[in-house]
Amino acid sequence: MSTIVRLRDVAKSYHRGSTEIKVLEDINLDIEAGDFVALMGPSGSGKTTLLNLIGGIDQPTHGTIEVAGSPLESLNPRALARFRSEHIGFIFQFYNLLPVLSAERNVELPLLLTPLDRAERRHHARIALR
Repeated sequence: MSTIVRLRDVAKSYHRGSTEIKVLEDINLDIEAGDFVALMGPSGSGKTTLLNLIGGIDQPTHGTIEVAGSPLESLNPRALARFRSEHIGFIFQFYNLLPVLSAERNVELPLLLTPLDRAERRHHARIALR
């Protein structure tokens, strides 16, 4: 199997005024293609922060993250946005759905940022909803 996600010495801190809040420290992780992974822990333990880092939504304070062989820190904002649209999928805790759209249209919405035509987007959305 090949490594699909690799984190090396990853740390994430936030600042509240002059206070540094360490959320993640020295995370080393390899996830192989085909692995099933569950992140578990109490509220505030860093699960969402870790997923945001792996998904390229946030950047680590320290360390390196590779997803599908691409080191995320080497991607400029435009390349990172393209990488996310082609390789990353998120289902947020509270879904963030648009109530004026059907379920199919909500699933199709992120695909508007891809080169897929409307028929292909609808096809992918229907498969995802099965």
